[in-house]
Amino acid sequence: MAPTILPEFFVLLGTDLFLLLSLLTCLLEDRFPKALPYVFQVAAVIGFGHLMISKEFLAIFGEYMRFWYCFFYLLVALINIVAINVRFATSQKAWILAKAWAGTVTFPTIMISVFFVSNYGYVSSAEFPLLLLQVGLVIAAVMIGVSAAIFLSPDILPKLRRGKEVK
Repeated sequence: MAPTILPEFFVLLGTDLFLLLSLLTCLLEDRFPKALPYVFQVAAVIGFGHLMISKEFLAIFGEYMRFWYCFFYLLVALINIVAINVRFATSQKAWILAKAWAGTVTFPTIMISVFFVSNYGYVSSAEFPLLLLQVGLVIAAVMIGVSAAIFLSPDILPKLRRGKEVK
Protein backbone atom coordinates (compact mmCIF):
# COMPACT_ATOMS: atom_id res chain seq x y z
CA MET A 1 0.00 0.00 0.00
CA ALA A 2 1.45 3.37 -1.01
CA PRO A 3 1.57 6.08 1.64
CA THR A 4 -0.98 8.85 1.35
CA ILE A 5 1.67 11.56 1.81
CA LEU A 6 5.15 11.72 0.38
CA PRO A 7 8.17 11.77 2.72
CA GLU A 8 9.11 15.22 1.42
CA PHE A 9 6.07 16.54 3.27
CA PHE A 10 8.12 16.24 6.48
CA VAL A 11 10.80 18.49 4.99
CA LEU A 12 8.12 21.02 4.08
CA LEU A 13 6.72 20.87 7.61
CA GLY A 14 10.22 21.24 9.10
CA THR A 15 10.91 24.20 6.82
CA ASP A 16 7.73 25.87 8.00
CA LEU A 17 8.75 25.25 11.61
CA PHE A 18 12.15 26.84 11.01
CA LEU A 19 10.44 29.88 9.47
CA LEU A 20 8.12 30.03 12.48
CA LEU A 21 11.12 29.92 14.81
CA SER A 22 12.81 32.67 12.82
CA LEU A 23 9.76 34.90 13.10
CA LEU A 24 9.20 34.25 16.81
CA THR A 25 12.85 34.73 17.77
CA CYS A 26 12.83 37.97 15.78
CA LEU A 27 9.78 39.14 17.71
CA LEU A 28 11.46 38.21 21.00
CA GLU A 29 14.77 39.76 19.93
CA ASP A 30 15.68 41.02 23.40
CA ARG A 31 15.82 37.43 24.73
CA PHE A 32 17.94 35.85 21.98
CA PRO A 33 21.22 36.51 20.19
CA LYS A 34 20.73 38.76 17.17
CA ALA A 35 21.99 36.10 14.74
CA LEU A 36 19.56 33.36 15.81
CA PRO A 37 16.66 34.30 13.49
CA TYR A 38 19.10 34.23 10.57
CA VAL A 39 20.34 30.78 11.57
CA PHE A 40 16.75 29.54 11.44
CA GLN A 41 16.26 31.21 8.05
CA VAL A 42 19.37 29.44 6.72
CA ALA A 43 17.97 26.14 8.01
CA ALA A 44 14.71 26.89 6.18
CA VAL A 45 16.62 27.68 2.96
CA ILE A 46 18.42 24.35 3.34
CA GLY A 47 15.00 22.68 3.56
CA PHE A 48 13.82 24.46 0.41
CA GLY A 49 17.04 23.44 -1.34
CA HIS A 50 16.42 19.87 -0.26
CA LEU A 51 12.96 20.01 -1.80
CA MET A 52 14.43 21.34 -5.04
CA ILE A 53 16.94 18.51 -5.41
CA SER A 54 14.81 15.75 -3.88
CA LYS A 55 13.35 14.87 -7.26
CA GLU A 56 16.81 13.47 -8.09
CA PHE A 57 16.59 11.25 -4.99
CA LEU A 58 13.38 9.60 -6.20
CA ALA A 59 15.32 7.32 -8.53
CA ILE A 60 18.36 6.80 -6.28
CA PHE A 61 16.80 6.15 -2.88
CA GLY A 62 13.75 4.12 -2.04
CA GLU A 63 10.77 5.43 -0.17
CA TYR A 64 12.04 4.03 3.12
CA MET A 65 15.35 5.90 2.94
CA ARG A 66 13.65 9.13 1.80
CA PHE A 67 11.32 8.89 4.81
CA TRP A 68 14.18 8.67 7.26
CA TYR A 69 16.22 11.64 6.04
CA CYS A 70 13.08 13.77 5.67
CA PHE A 71 11.95 12.71 9.14
CA PHE A 72 15.40 13.61 10.50
CA TYR A 73 15.04 17.17 9.16
CA LEU A 74 11.64 17.50 10.86
CA LEU A 75 13.14 16.10 14.06
CA VAL A 76 15.89 18.75 14.01
CA ALA A 77 13.23 21.47 13.72
CA LEU A 78 11.30 20.00 16.66
CA ILE A 79 14.48 19.76 18.75
CA ASN A 80 15.11 23.46 18.14
CA ILE A 81 11.60 24.31 19.34
CA VAL A 82 12.11 22.27 22.51
CA ALA A 83 15.56 23.81 23.03
CA ILE A 84 14.06 27.31 23.00
CA ASN A 85 11.47 26.15 25.51
CA VAL A 86 14.23 24.76 27.74
CA ARG A 87 16.12 28.05 27.44
CA PHE A 88 13.06 29.93 28.66
CA ALA A 89 12.43 27.42 31.45
CA THR A 90 15.99 27.61 32.80
CA SER A 91 15.92 31.38 32.94
CA GLN A 92 14.36 32.61 36.20
CA LYS A 93 12.89 35.70 34.56
CA ALA A 94 11.13 33.83 31.77
CA TRP A 95 9.25 31.04 33.55
CA ILE A 96 5.82 32.38 32.52
CA LEU A 97 7.09 32.81 28.98
CA ALA A 98 8.32 29.20 29.04
CA LYS A 99 4.86 27.98 30.00
CA ALA A 100 3.27 30.11 27.30
CA TRP A 101 5.81 28.89 24.71
CA ALA A 102 5.16 25.28 25.70
CA GLY A 103 1.41 25.71 25.28
CA THR A 104 1.37 27.80 22.13
CA VAL A 105 4.37 26.48 20.20
CA THR A 106 6.00 23.32 21.58
CA PHE A 107 3.00 21.14 22.39
CA PRO A 108 0.94 21.94 19.26
CA THR A 109 3.86 21.48 16.85
CA ILE A 110 4.77 18.16 18.42
CA MET A 111 1.13 17.04 18.26
CA ILE A 112 0.84 18.08 14.60
CA SER A 113 4.08 16.28 13.78
CA VAL A 114 2.96 13.15 15.59
CA PHE A 115 -0.34 13.30 13.71
CA PHE A 116 1.34 13.38 10.31
CA VAL A 117 4.02 10.83 11.15
CA SER A 118 1.39 8.45 12.52
CA ASN A 119 -0.60 8.79 9.30
CA TYR A 120 2.43 7.92 7.20
CA GLY A 121 2.00 4.48 5.65
CA TYR A 122 5.41 2.92 6.42
CA VAL A 123 5.50 3.70 10.10
CA SER A 124 3.45 0.93 11.63
CA SER A 125 4.88 1.35 15.15
CA ALA A 126 3.72 4.99 15.33
CA GLU A 127 0.05 4.31 14.70
CA PHE A 128 -2.18 5.71 17.41
CA PRO A 129 -5.75 4.84 18.22
CA LEU A 130 -8.00 7.46 16.69
CA LEU A 131 -9.59 8.38 20.02
CA LEU A 132 -6.19 9.04 21.62
CA LEU A 133 -5.22 11.28 18.72
CA GLN A 134 -8.48 13.22 18.91
CA VAL A 135 -8.15 13.72 22.67
CA GLY A 136 -4.56 14.90 22.20
CA LEU A 137 -5.59 17.44 19.58
CA VAL A 138 -8.40 18.76 21.81
CA ILE A 139 -5.97 19.11 24.72
CA ALA A 140 -3.56 20.95 22.41
CA ALA A 141 -6.31 23.34 21.34
CA VAL A 142 -7.28 24.07 24.95
CA MET A 143 -3.64 24.62 25.91
CA ILE A 144 -3.19 27.00 22.99
CA GLY A 145 -6.15 29.07 24.12
CA VAL A 146 -5.13 29.22 27.78
CA SER A 147 -1.48 29.89 26.98
CA ALA A 148 -2.35 32.61 24.48
CA ALA A 149 -4.53 34.32 27.10
CA ILE A 150 -1.70 34.16 29.66
CA PHE A 151 0.86 35.28 27.09
CA LEU A 152 -1.19 38.26 25.94
CA SER A 153 -2.22 39.28 29.45
CA PRO A 154 0.35 38.06 32.00
CA ASP A 155 -1.46 39.74 34.92
CA ILE A 156 -4.29 37.17 34.68
CA LEU A 157 -2.25 34.46 36.42
CA PRO A 158 -1.55 36.44 39.65
CA LYS A 159 -5.22 37.50 39.77
CA LEU A 160 -6.31 33.87 39.56
CA ARG A 161 -3.85 32.90 42.30
CA ARG A 162 -5.09 35.68 44.59
CA GLY A 163 -8.69 34.64 43.94
CA LYS A 164 -7.95 31.10 45.17
CA GLU A 165 -6.17 32.37 48.30
CA VAL A 166 -9.07 34.64 49.30
CA LYS A 167 -11.59 31.81 49.32
